[in-house]
Amino acid sequence: MSISDRIAHARNEFRKFRIPHPRLMRVAEEIRVMREVGRQAREDWLAQGRKGGRTPQKFLPIIGPSGSGKSTCIKHYLETVVAGERHDEEVRPVVHVTLSAQATTKRLGSDILEEYEDPDFEEGTATKLLRRAANHIDAALTEVLVLDEIHHLINNDNTMNAQGGGKTAWSVTETIKRMLIRGACPLILMGTEQAKPLLLKNPQFKQRCYPPIFLNPLDLSVPDEKEMFLDHCAGFDMKLVEHRIFPEPSGLIAGDIPACVYDVSRGVIGTASNLFEVAAEIALRRGDDRIRRGDIQTAVLTWAIPLEITDHDPFAHGARRLKPSRAA
Repeated sequence: MSISDRIAHARNEFRKFRIPHPRLMRVAEEIRVMREVGRQAREDWLAQGRKGGRTPQKFLPIIGPSGSGKSTCIKHYLETVVAGERHDEEVRPVVHVTLSAQATTKRLGSDILEEYEDPDFEEGTATKLLRRAANHIDAALTEVLVLDEIHHLINNDNTMNAQGGGKTAWSVTETIKRMLIRGACPLILMGTEQAKPLLLKNPQFKQRCYPPIFLNPLDLSVPDEKEMFLDHCAGFDMKLVEHRIFPEPSGLIAGDIPACVYDVSRGVIGTASNLFEVAAEIALRRGDDRIRRGDIQTAVLTWAIPLEITDHDPFAHGARRLKPSRAA
């Protein structure tokens, strides 16, 4: 296999890495409970002959910086739990929708319909699109609907109001609130810290909220979080071998490597993974069978510093004792 082929293989396999950790397990348990809530609510409605109002539902906010593993938690659940269940082809118990960058009420309906593979997902008014989306939720027996990148509602507005958003954000959150009141299924709303005002300060919206999950950057001064960070580094090393990128472990928790990687990533595990990915490519181009400490330093100099992820080379100047910014 040529170097180019090895790098192409690595880039493809990196996207398949799933490294279990306590936060992932917590999200999985929350989904399990919410699915049961959605299932029972639908059964109650069907027992009434689909007559009368349905039980209003609530939403679970999952908030954390980019790279904190929000979307990965959902993907892991779909790939492990849902994929292992037996369902008819048309049944989709958990549906993961990523909101478009230009989020609007109409776009919300289109994004949901597109995920359900509706061929006319852009055709119709906002009201008609959302009505069809609700029909898809029922037809697919969806128990939990995940709306990802909810912070796009904030990014799409030029001004902010006291409830944490402008006109677009207010309109879409009102639509989501109506979805909850109508009770099709519970929702999970995920976004960066920018979404906090939108989800947690709107007086009416937050009354429909389960206790939020904050996927903050890991803090090495907290023993459990330090262990989680080390486990992530070790897990990435294992995945490199498991996915046949390298024939042997690279020792990614040896010496000062974890401290230096933490310095660069500030405790965001996605950033740590991205740094390791760049280092792996550097090692592959050199024809090596593992990542070396110098490869990670080169990744800092050629990737992390130019992209302004950090302005410090801890491999040359020592790891700093950093406190991560908290999302909560």
